[in-house]
Amino acid sequence: MNRLWGYLIIEELVRNGIDYFVISPGSRSTPLTATVAQHPQAQKIVCLDERAAAFHALGYARATGNPAVLICTSGSAAANYLPAVIEAAIDHIPLIILSADRPPELRQTGANQTIDQVNLYGSYPKWQFDLPCPTWEIDANLVLTTIDLAVSKSRQAPGGVVHLNCMFREPFGSTNAPVDMPSRLGRWNDSRFSGGEAPPTPYTRYASKLTVPTPDEINSLVEIIQSNGKGMLVVGQLKSTTEIEAVIELAARLNWAVFADIQSGLRLRQDLPNLIHYFDLLLLTDISVELKQINKIVQIGTRIVSSRWLKWIDKYPPQNYIVILNDGERHDPNHLVSLRIESDIAYICQQLSAQLPQLLVSTWVQKIRSASDRISVTAAKFLKTTKLTEPLIARTISELIPHQHGLWVSNSMPIRDLDMYGIGAIEGESQTSPLRIGANRGTSGIEGAIAAATGFAVGLQAPVTAIVGDLSSLHDLNSFALLQRNVQPVIVVIINNDGGGIFSFLPIAKSTEIFDTYFGTPHGVNFSHAAAMFELDYYHPQTADELIRDYTKALVNRRSAIIEVTIDRAENLQIHQALDRLFSNTDNHVS
Repeated sequence: MNRLWGYLIIEELVRNGIDYFVISPGSRSTPLTATVAQHPQAQKIVCLDERAAAFHALGYARATGNPAVLICTSGSAAANYLPAVIEAAIDHIPLIILSADRPPELRQTGANQTIDQVNLYGSYPKWQFDLPCPTWEIDANLVLTTIDLAVSKSRQAPGGVVHLNCMFREPFGSTNAPVDMPSRLGRWNDSRFSGGEAPPTPYTRYASKLTVPTPDEINSLVEIIQSNGKGMLVVGQLKSTTEIEAVIELAARLNWAVFADIQSGLRLRQDLPNLIHYFDLLLLTDISVELKQINKIVQIGTRIVSSRWLKWIDKYPPQNYIVILNDGERHDPNHLVSLRIESDIAYICQQLSAQLPQLLVSTWVQKIRSASDRISVTAAKFLKTTKLTEPLIARTISELIPHQHGLWVSNSMPIRDLDMYGIGAIEGESQTSPLRIGANRGTSGIEGAIAAATGFAVGLQAPVTAIVGDLSSLHDLNSFALLQRNVQPVIVVIINNDGGGIFSFLPIAKSTEIFDTYFGTPHGVNFSHAAAMFELDYYHPQTADELIRDYTKALVNRRSAIIEVTIDRAENLQIHQALDRLFSNTDNHVS
């Protein structure tokens, strides 16, 4: 029965198009692991560290929009998934957990490796179910309908986490033992032996759904967009190429100024004439006076990185602030939203593009874009006169990375620097397929960045470059093993500023008697020996030219690698402050 139920669970997942399994070894999960190991359609990876396994699965789901399946044994193993579960839940990323568990007679008895796994993740899962021990007294169809519901709950927008806690009694059975299929499986069993002309179908197929606003709401939005005044399109996190393409079409139709967050997939493009690349830095210049004229903002997507932007709209709120997202959460930290629309993003962008007239890029938008372009030139000139700095690293990688690759960005300083100083593709490179950018901004934690990058690469089926801080890398050191075995290469650029560089920007940095010990947290280590331990290529560039040389070599080699750049924390703060002063004094006024 254990073998039968294990087979039914895995086979039904595969029939639903869920075919990527992330396994952490253990005995109690044998019926699940053995089936995955022998299933011809199952893709799988073994990850020794459950926390890394969960972030690897999360990265895969960010790339594909399809959940990966986590499999682990009983006890504390499943508890290690919690940080990734929280991230996935808050950011609506699909994820399916199959945790093995002891049977009821061993719960709360002091039995070995037994904890309370029911509702282990609290309110974070969209759905959770305690699957009973396999027995002939329970109809096997229960297993199939449970899996079908789990897939639907996880995958249907807004996506999220599903936890199935699977009890198994010993013995777990031989992997060579035949599986007798119950006759009551009927049409499901018939599909299994249909001869292969059509792929086997799930027992219960859940119809796809599309969340769309009413025609009246779309007409109301069109009226606001066409009303008098200057408008701005703000683009936050987008989760698929389909969403990116639909937003680009709408942006081209509106020809408003477009402020695109780094997670949007638009920020680094060079082929959108109304895209304002350096909107964050523009807010330091005289042009911010002109931006006060904006009286309507349409924001598509969420998780805006720029804190300067959030402070600016709080100080100068628009008359109409419309937010469009494919979930029902508030997403309004400033409490300014006047209209909140829950909708499939591609659908509503296509509807608006069909109803709105084609507008030309206004002189005002052209001047805003020119001011932004001047910032790019100024930043480039300034950074060429400095040592290898964190803004220069972000700018260099964003310029050199091939657009058919993926880019993963860690939290803290890397994502902020890329959002502010990223430059985009080398002029003339095709941008027909947008560079996919991933980041864990649901909770903005520093854990799991390398593991997530490896999953992102598997999901994209393309090489990935990850820009990661030193503390984040130390947090995720076990994931160097994933770099070694990943089916797609991941180049990890580690910015080593010997601690928590972002804290130098906070008021607590003035408390010198406690700052370094409790906030700066210098560690004094480098990653050369860790790279050698996992047999990874290692580079340690000292200059901008050496970074370009080493990164280019790593791209050509198509192997996972570590590029470690050593940065002085105090100098990093001074460089950022100097850049802010430079743009504050730049004549970018628009008349």
